[in-house]
Amino acid sequence: MEGTKITECFSKSERICSEREIERIYKSGEKRHAFPLLTFWLNRGDDAPARIVISVAKKRFHNAVDRNRIKRLIRAAYRRHKFPDGYDVAIIYLSDKIAEYSTIEEAMKQVNSE
Repeated sequence: MEGTKITECFSKSERICSEREIERIYKSGEKRHAFPLLTFWLNRGDDAPARIVISVAKKRFHNAVDRNRIKRLIRAAYRRHKFPDGYDVAIIYLSDKIAEYSTIEEAMKQVNSE
């Protein structure tokens, strides 16, 4: 495996941590929906890799273990179906139940292809 580049990764440069940037996505971004995911897309206008933020409501999932599992499933689906370069994307999980990976992956494909 020497010399091969791993493409299914989720590096620090692909994460959005700033509250100001997250608010900008929610206010100015384009909304796309594919249950159980709601996404907001904002074109940054550069060629840098897409950056994402994942949100799972504490109101729906009281246990951190459940919220973290859902975020882990969403990250895994994102690694397989990355968004185009130059976009900031906020992903919100809407369901009250923990969905199967296949459901989340299908929703990620659908949102990404619109």
